[in-house]
Amino acid sequence: MHLFRRGLCLAALSACSQQVLAAEPSVAEGACRPEPGSHRPSIGLALGGGGARGISHVSVLRKLEQMRIPVDCIAGTSIGSLVGGLYASGKSVDELETLVTSMDWMQLFDDSLARPERSFRRKQDDRDRLATLGVGIRGGRVRLSPGILQGQRILALFERETLGVSAIDDFDALPIPYRATATDLNTGEAVVLDHGSLAMAMRASMSLPGIFQPVEMSGRVLLDGGLANQVPVDVLRSMGADIVIAVDVGTPLTKHGADANVLDVVSQITTMMTTRSAAAQLSTLGAQDILIVPELGTEVATGDFTKAQDALRIGREAANAAEAALARLTVPDAAYARYAAHRRKSPGQDVIVNFVRLDNETRYADALLLRGVSDQVGKPLDADRMEEALLRAYAQGTLASITYEVVQEDGSTGVLVRARPKTHGPNYIQVGMRAGSDFSGNHESNLRAAVLMSPISQYGAEARFSVDIGTEPGLKAEYFRPFDLANRYQLYGKLGYRNPNVNLYNDAGDKVATYNIRTWDADVRIGREFGNHAAVSVGLQRSRGRADVEVGLPALRSFDSDDGAWAVRATVDRLDSLFFPRSGYYAALAYIASEEWLGSDSAYEKVEVDVLAAKDFGPHALQLGGAYHTTLHGVLPLQERYRLGGRGRLAGFHFNELTGQNYALLTAGYSYQLARILGRSASVGMTLEYGNAWELRSRMAFDDGILNGSVYIGFDSWLGPLMFGYGLREGGEGVAFLEIGAPF
Repeated sequence: MHLFRRGLCLAALSACSQQVLAAEPSVAEGACRPEPGSHRPSIGLALGGGGARGISHVSVLRKLEQMRIPVDCIAGTSIGSLVGGLYASGKSVDELETLVTSMDWMQLFDDSLARPERSFRRKQDDRDRLATLGVGIRGGRVRLSPGILQGQRILALFERETLGVSAIDDFDALPIPYRATATDLNTGEAVVLDHGSLAMAMRASMSLPGIFQPVEMSGRVLLDGGLANQVPVDVLRSMGADIVIAVDVGTPLTKHGADANVLDVVSQITTMMTTRSAAAQLSTLGAQDILIVPELGTEVATGDFTKAQDALRIGREAANAAEAALARLTVPDAAYARYAAHRRKSPGQDVIVNFVRLDNETRYADALLLRGVSDQVGKPLDADRMEEALLRAYAQGTLASITYEVVQEDGSTGVLVRARPKTHGPNYIQVGMRAGSDFSGNHESNLRAAVLMSPISQYGAEARFSVDIGTEPGLKAEYFRPFDLANRYQLYGKLGYRNPNVNLYNDAGDKVATYNIRTWDADVRIGREFGNHAAVSVGLQRSRGRADVEVGLPALRSFDSDDGAWAVRATVDRLDSLFFPRSGYYAALAYIASEEWLGSDSAYEKVEVDVLAAKDFGPHALQLGGAYHTTLHGVLPLQERYRLGGRGRLAGFHFNELTGQNYALLTAGYSYQLARILGRSASVGMTLEYGNAWELRSRMAFDDGILNGSVYIGFDSWLGPLMFGYGLREGGEGVAFLEIGAPF
């Protein structure tokens, strides 16, 4: 879980040789004042940064309330800006504790959409075994993503949680005056955020370098505030605080030897910067001020967001230890009641949307991005519908972010939507890998690289060029064009070259021949999508190829082939993972007819049916599926023959050991999730499969099937599945297999 610190380190390298300057905060003097009629000193609360360690801030807030200690202003850095901002907006301590303990932090720090939520087009990337990297081509130059995450989910959460005060532009007008700190990427100066969008201010203060993309506000590019002002005591002074309560949750320096690796060194340098920043601020505390330092040690690290209860406990212990020092700040019941009535009064929650305005820097049409958003004009803001609409736009896969905020313009309340493209686009590098071995001399390996150009029209058209290098080399050019804003009606075209090797086996499982096949093919389809989960299409496909005998008997001959066909396809895809499914379902139906009038050497018809469903029970999951592919009449060309062998396709056989013009298959599976690593599942499992391949459809029979089983361990990696297992079939020898990038 050191990902956050390491990302912070990488961006800090270039800054560590420079002095970090503290800019004069541009804030209004005297914002930190007691309630009217009170003559007590004003009290400011400085909440420091520290990732998950900052959850302990909530326990400090609870202690202050229990002791009737008023808080007249708050300044926060990073996680401190989040806790402080939410509290300043009117959230209760109970609400904050519920939020930090119930939140799915791992999902919050993962901008990738769950597979069922992705657009149907992006789901196809899985089937093509392509993963989009944070690398693109823009202006003829290779560019890297400025951060692993765009912060889409985090900002959506902040907007939701601060909706009641979202129309407030001046942070002095919040129930408790508030400031967030950030760091200017270009100057290294501390930046104090005192107005604008509260949600965006908190997001900017948490812009961990290398992890989150920097935030641009008022012409400045902002990073995490901890680099320049870890515990913002000086900000509270400038707001007029007479007494400061500072809470330091920063990570201490680690003891290293001479064998420290480069990541250890960079991490240590970054920690030096934050600890020195904190030390400089804490050294200004006077006798009237109070410092609270929760003893988090190594028990709760920066990225340990799953240890919320531990952080709360340690924060509670630290606050209790400071009780004697805090006692002098306690006010009488009546005075605290007046403070609470004045400070904790939160504005109403209903926001009536009078207008919607779009700040669109992308190539997408305004109307496409505002689908479902413009409908809210004249109604109370529905956060659920707003997030759903923006999520639909974000599912295009090429937006850095699409966010909203409530704004006041000419006395009218409305919603401002901001859409930003990925800075390393619009041409994105994609990679994929497919490799397999049965440790018996049969193996395959392919590396796929692609360039995705998206969007190339206002409705989201895109083009992709890919190349395969390995045992099955190939080239492919694709074009995808929606015709309407909802992306319902579409054109898809493909031109490709394939060069696979097809093995033929005898009844004993021995390889008797290998054909080298070279095929040029084209495919054009008109389709209709239904939401992001279903599609139907009709199209034409044409191919021309040659098959040469590489290994085999002299009697085997090389031959040329021409194929022309029309096809109708229907697909429903709601699986959570194509490779290790734990929930959802998938179904596909295709009818393909090869016709001589389309240039085919011979006519044939085939029907293909595939189904798969999965259901999880905690860490356990069950899978059930089946396939029925049959040639109704005619003879399939060699390159179109069905090939079986491997997990989920009769695991007791070697790869592509079974071939035929027809096959039927039933599968049942069980998997146990060992862990989730950055949103990716690592599992162990087993399958039972029953089926066979037949040359003649008339000979297909249920009692002619072969029972197979397998056990495996696998990881749903960014390049597709990594899997090692062992398959066995009735009456045959076992087969060990290793697969990388092969679908379930």
